[in-house]
Amino acid sequence: MSNELNNKDELPELEQEVAEEIDGQELVMILSRYDIGAIQRIKDYKKGSRHAPKLVICSTKGRYLLKRRAAGRDNLDRVHFSHAVQKELGDHRFPVAGLIETIDGKTLVEKDGRIYELFHFIHGHRFDKSNPAAADSGRVLAHCHDLLRDFSDEPAVYKKSYHQIESTQKALSEMVDVLLRFESVEQVKGMEETTAYIGEQYEDAKKVTDSVGFSTLPTSVVHGDWHPGNMLYQDGDIVAVIDFDSLQVAQRITDLANGVLQFSMRMGIDDVSNWPDSFRGHTIRSMVQGYNAFTTSPLLPSELSIIPPLMKEALIVESVFHVHKTGSFGTIAGSDFLRMIARKLKWLKAKTEQIVEVIQPHKSSGDSFE
Repeated sequence: MSNELNNKDELPELEQEVAEEIDGQELVMILSRYDIGAIQRIKDYKKGSRHAPKLVICSTKGRYLLKRRAAGRDNLDRVHFSHAVQKELGDHRFPVAGLIETIDGKTLVEKDGRIYELFHFIHGHRFDKSNPAAADSGRVLAHCHDLLRDFSDEPAVYKKSYHQIESTQKALSEMVDVLLRFESVEQVKGMEETTAYIGEQYEDAKKVTDSVGFSTLPTSVVHGDWHPGNMLYQDGDIVAVIDFDSLQVAQRITDLANGVLQFSMRMGIDDVSNWPDSFRGHTIRSMVQGYNAFTTSPLLPSELSIIPPLMKEALIVESVFHVHKTGSFGTIAGSDFLRMIARKLKWLKAKTEQIVEVIQPHKSSGDSFE
C-alpha cells in the first residue's frame, strides 16, 4: 500500500515520528562528491517515507533526486545489491531512474554511518486506474522478474515474503491491548471479534497458498514493494520504477499478488467507514493478464489460483503490523482501519472464485464479479 495520499485511492502517510531532514552542512559535503555542475536550486521532495528524506537538485547539468536511506534499510551489502540489480535492469533498457556515480566512480556516499544516493529526476504521472495503465504495470513487472530470474543470489538479501511471516497472529492477539492505549473502551468495542476474523482469514489464506506447493513455485529477485507510488507514467506507459529498497528473493507470485492488491485497492478521502469494500476488478484482470502476456515463463495454474489468498495475506500483514506498532494507520484510528480491513477480506472471500476465473489467460470479459 502506498504511504502517501495524493488522491482518493492511495493510503495515508504511515510514518508517525518526526520527519528526518538533510541539513545544509551535510548537503554541501555530499554534493561535492558528484560532478553535476553548478547548483541552481534545491527543493524538498516530500513524497514517500519521511524517514528517507529526499531533495530535488537542479543544476547546470540537469535535475537529480538526492535520497538518504532510511535507518534500517541502509545495510551496506543490501544497498550494493540493490544498485547491482538496478544496473542490471538498466543495461537491459528496463525503466529505472538511474543512479549517478560520484567523481570516484561509486554509486553511493557514506557519511556518519548514513548512506546517500543520487538519481536522475524523472518526470511522470501517477497511475490513472485505467486498464492500459494496469496492464503496463503487469507487463513491466513480468519483464523485471524475467531479467532477474537468474540474477546472482546474495546472502544479504531477504528470502522471506509476507507469506512466511510468523508473528502475525501474535500481533493480532495483542491488538486490543495496543488499541486501548490510544482509544477508549467504547471505540474498541467489538474489536476482539474483528481481530479474530482477520486471524481466521489469515490462516485460511496461508493453508490455501501452501496447498499448491508454495515452496516449489518459481522464484526470482522480486521488487518487494510494487505499488502505484513506485511507478511513473508518461502517455500511459511506465517510464520509471523507483524504490528498490525492499528487494528480496521470493516466489514471483508474491510480488504480483501484492501489486494486484495495491493497484486495485478502492479507498476514499472521507471517513474510513465509508470506504468501499470492493477492489477494482478490471485492474486485477488487466494487471495479471498483462503480466502473463509478456513473461517468458507464463504463470502456472497453481500460481493463478493463489492470487486471492495472497492478496488477503498481503492486506493483513501490511495493515496489522502498522497498527500494532503505532495504534493507528497514519491519521486513521487503528480500530476503524481494522474494521475496514475485515470488510475487504469478506469481499475477497466472497469473490475468490470469480477473481480466479476472470484472470485466466483466455478470458477477456469485464470485471463481472464486482
